[in-house]
Amino acid sequence: MKRLVRLFAIGIAAAMALVAAPASAERDAGYLALGDSYAFAYSPILNPTNAANFVGYPDFVSRALDMSVTNAACPGETSGSMISGTPPDNGCHEFYPSPLPRHVAYTGSQLAFAVNFLRTHRDVKLVTLQIGGNDLLRLEAACGGNAGCVISGLPAVEAQLAANLSTIYQALRDQAHYRHTIVEVSYFAFNYNDPNTVAIVTSLDSVEAAVAARYHARVANVLGAFAAASAPTGVPCFAGLQVVLNPGPPPTCDIHPSLAGHRVYTKAILAVVPRGERED
Repeated sequence: MKRLVRLFAIGIAAAMALVAAPASAERDAGYLALGDSYAFAYSPILNPTNAANFVGYPDFVSRALDMSVTNAACPGETSGSMISGTPPDNGCHEFYPSPLPRHVAYTGSQLAFAVNFLRTHRDVKLVTLQIGGNDLLRLEAACGGNAGCVISGLPAVEAQLAANLSTIYQALRDQAHYRHTIVEVSYFAFNYNDPNTVAIVTSLDSVEAAVAARYHARVANVLGAFAAASAPTGVPCFAGLQVVLNPGPPPTCDIHPSLAGHRVYTKAILAVVPRGERED
């Protein structure tokens, strides 16, 4: 199970020259979802050979806004592999697109696909970006779960994440000339009763929010939304917000959000999408 979680978790420049080939052009592009396994809506209890099995917040957001969605997310993607299209990551480029399919087919890096897609689909009104969780998971794996090691290694990981996010946002804004709404989608804590866990996620989310602000991207308050939805226990798993692996009691959960968890994500995202960008 640890290997499964590692490979599919929330889980630079050279590959940007690769031209990413979109699948079929859509009549109304509407919404582009980018990111890792959370944006992909990965769940370890579903058949991974059919991408249509994975339904999550990009689908719910698109329905709420009456926009078609193109989901380019890749399970296991890191902020670095999103740019380069190559490892190190948490399984994205080992398993996707072969032998497992993504929601949309493309060659090259996810960022190269996004830039090309936005250049050729000028009707896109919304982009969501969720990346960075696997950067943290790789640190945790390298530390063997040692909390002190994670805390001491976090500043370097966050510095690299900030640099990678700047590259990503700059490509979307300057290379793709995208001027509509980008929403930075962050992460939630698995246990709001654990100060160390909350502090680490808060720190990661703060780095992402700071970079997003420099590129005029909006920030969905995911950490707060899950805290409220997890009350009174403070544990998203117990509130049914994560994929249940064993019903218990007490239940044990995978790190990925359940459908209910994706609904919480959806509400947090919709709260920051301006009315003028909606297809009303």
